[in-house]
Formats: sequence, structure tokens, C-alpha cells
Amino acid sequence: MELTYRDTREFVPVDVDKGLDRLTGEWVKADATAPSSYTMMPKCKFCQNYTESDTYIGQCEASEQENKFIAYGDMNAVTCEMYKSK
Repeated sequence: MELTYRDTREFVPVDVDKGLDRLTGEWVKADATAPSSYTMMPKCKFCQNYTESDTYIGQCEASEQENKFIAYGDMNAVTCEMYKSK
């Protein structure tokens, strides 16, 4: 899977457009393609429990709440106990 920098653990965001590559220290565009050796950041869009209902927004099917909670695909899931990588 080809990842953008914003979808890797090696990216440190500075603003919505750019950030730092943790390994090289270089400025990079958030939407630029990251090297294939970089690690995928756990995010809702990469989770088996995430169902996208509209562009960039969906819900978590693993939620135990009566009304499933709304999630957006770019939401970090690093601390989510229900995260299951696709």
C-alpha cells in the first residue's frame, strides 16, 4: 500500500500542508508519497471496524454505544482498543 507522509509514524505535522520527516529532518509535504519502508499510522480509515458513509466521514462499527459514534477516516487510532488493521 502506498502511503502519504501524513499516514506514517515518521511524519511530524507542523501545519495542514507540511511537516518534518522524523528520520531525515527534511521538510515534506503532508500529501507527498512516503518511502515504502515507513510505518503506517493507525487511523480509522485503516481499521476493519470503520465504515465510510460519506466522503471522509463514517462510523465505528465496534462501538458498544446504541448509536454508533461518528468517526472521520484521518482520525488517529493509536490508543483505540477496538482498532483492527485491514
